[in-house]
Amino acid sequence: MHTRLYRKFAMALVPLMALGIITGWGLSFMTMWPGLVVLGALGLAVGGVLWYMWYWLLPIADVRDAAEELAVVCAPNEPVPHNGEELDDLRRMLIHLTSRLRERMHRLEGERVKVTTILDSMVEGVMALDAQGRILVANPSVQRILDFRHAKLEDYSLLEVVRNRELADLLEWCQSLDVSERCSREVVLTMPQRRVLEVNAMPLELVDQRRGLVLVLHDITELRRLENVRAEFVANVSHELRTPLTAIKGYLETLLDESSPDPAMYRRFLSVALTHADRLGRLVNDLMNLSDIETGKITLKRDRVPLADVVSEVVGIYHNEAIKKGVSLISRVSPDIHVWVDRDRLSQILINLVDNAMKYTTEAGEIHFTTALTTQREYIVLRVQDTGQGIPPVDLPRITERFYRVDKARSREEGGTGLGLAIVKHLVHVQGGTIQIDSELGKGTTVDVSLPSRVSA
Repeated sequence: MHTRLYRKFAMALVPLMALGIITGWGLSFMTMWPGLVVLGALGLAVGGVLWYMWYWLLPIADVRDAAEELAVVCAPNEPVPHNGEELDDLRRMLIHLTSRLRERMHRLEGERVKVTTILDSMVEGVMALDAQGRILVANPSVQRILDFRHAKLEDYSLLEVVRNRELADLLEWCQSLDVSERCSREVVLTMPQRRVLEVNAMPLELVDQRRGLVLVLHDITELRRLENVRAEFVANVSHELRTPLTAIKGYLETLLDESSPDPAMYRRFLSVALTHADRLGRLVNDLMNLSDIETGKITLKRDRVPLADVVSEVVGIYHNEAIKKGVSLISRVSPDIHVWVDRDRLSQILINLVDNAMKYTTEAGEIHFTTALTTQREYIVLRVQDTGQGIPPVDLPRITERFYRVDKARSREEGGTGLGLAIVKHLVHVQGGTIQIDSELGKGTTVDVSLPSRVSA
């Protein structure tokens, strides 16, 4: 670099000195001090060259050196273009830098798109926080999990979005850990709706020796609900099995302890034991049916079934019981209406619905069967409506759960297993239909079963 500067200095100095000498000799004939004129001309030449170097050559050389260093940083394995001329080298290096920077920006944009796509497609919520707890990055799942409806999460701190003491303690704890350590905690959010989150946090090293956090949020609300349902199911099954088994065992032990039992008592005890054994058998059968339906083990034999015929068969099954209780079974189902279902499973649905209606409809009550078209004409709604005691509003959302009973004592006395409506719900869904239960306490219950009336495409 300095050799080229000296060469340019010489190249600029020679013509300026020659110009100064010629000008000095010319002026020496016009003045009395030709030597001073020559010295002044030489000084002018040297000053012009120094100004030229200071104003043009040195800045160009500095810019070229900076461009060369930047080129080495951007492409350390590629040779830096040289031609020996500062301006030409600078032009080459700028072209070289522009090309390399464009390639690097393209690669960075590609990486950004990949990372953004991955984050956006994740079910888990992922966010990064700065040292003050403000949100730097958050994927769309965070807004869904936290039910945050504002446009940008990045304008808020996490504790402004979620006011939860357990989460605040987790963030404070995680800030004190090493970068490689991870902390995890289960957090329950109550607003705007109850959610159970598994929060995994890890410290994140930011620039300027600052530390942030990376959070991964797993919504395990449904998992915890299913675990509670399973635990409740096991407890209910145990209770339902224990009741008839205890009764059977108690009566049989009483008979065995009697030295000379009375034949009438003997028969009565065995009759009670048989009743509980039958109830136990119904419970086991219902459990097996429900398991087969939920696991998809049942085989449906769909056909074009006249709905009125199935309703008439079920009415005939309960005819004698209805007469004894003084309950009227009234069918207004047209014989022209057909549904595309499994006939046996449809009978099972109606038997369970009528069985429930009979249990909770008092003397002189009525059970009506009617039909209606839905907005989608390929479905028929079968309505089973009774004038029984109805279902309290607080129990209505859970009425189709396994073993859920409104009147537990009465249901058990009448031999109910608590699985009838759960079986109905699954049988309706497996045939492509829907079920809707409405009730008014003291006035009765209406069950709307929507069934396909034609073969689905």
